[in-house]
Amino acid sequence: MIQQTSASAAIATSPAMPAASALVQGRLVGFGLLVSFAFGMYSNFQLQSELFSDGGFMVQAGQQPWLVGTIVVLGLITGLISLTIAATVRQRTAAQMPVLSLGYLLLVTAGFAMSQVEHTVLLAMRPISEAFLAAGPEAATRFETVRELLGGLRNGIHFPDKLVGGLSVFLLFFLLKRARLIPALLALAGMVAAVCQMTTILRELFGYDIIYALLAPLALVYPATGIWLLIKGFAAKESA
Repeated sequence: MIQQTSASAAIATSPAMPAASALVQGRLVGFGLLVSFAFGMYSNFQLQSELFSDGGFMVQAGQQPWLVGTIVVLGLITGLISLTIAATVRQRTAAQMPVLSLGYLLLVTAGFAMSQVEHTVLLAMRPISEAFLAAGPEAATRFETVRELLGGLRNGIHFPDKLVGGLSVFLLFFLLKRARLIPALLALAGMVAAVCQMTTILRELFGYDIIYALLAPLALVYPATGIWLLIKGFAAKESA
């Protein structure tokens, strides 16, 4: 009888998340969101903009070899943080949404793999740039095919990677909403922002210009969620 009562009590309390665990894990996820956002913004809009400016990577990768290395290292760190966030959210939502939480984790894993392929292309740009600079201006036409090939490969991986990233962010906010780990309005704002991001990335995939204004909502909601979680942590109870 005592064993049966103990088992019933365990079953009854198992859906609840301990408050201390919710606070700590939520804050860790919030910190991870903020760090990955900061690194991503710095890499994409500062370092990579510099890499492809003033003669493009054929000039900059050789003249500033640290650029490529920094982009790759920041990308690795960001990817590992994203995997940690996905594993934590998967743990918290697997009982309630096993398929969606697994799908989210797999999408983040796929995005990490795609980013490593992009990093390989970026690393290939540095020796090509060094050879181009050593050859002198008269050899520019001989390197034009290589320039177009590497540039096309980078863009061909970069934008699908960002599309997968947008979908994984959408699932992240959906899972957080369904599990009631953050306020519903914040989660809804994140889902809408992710749709805006995917919309403008899809435009580029079909040959249209990116609308950078559509990236702004996610640039606001993503760090806002990180700050909220850093302060509040996860809600202590999941929905049934």
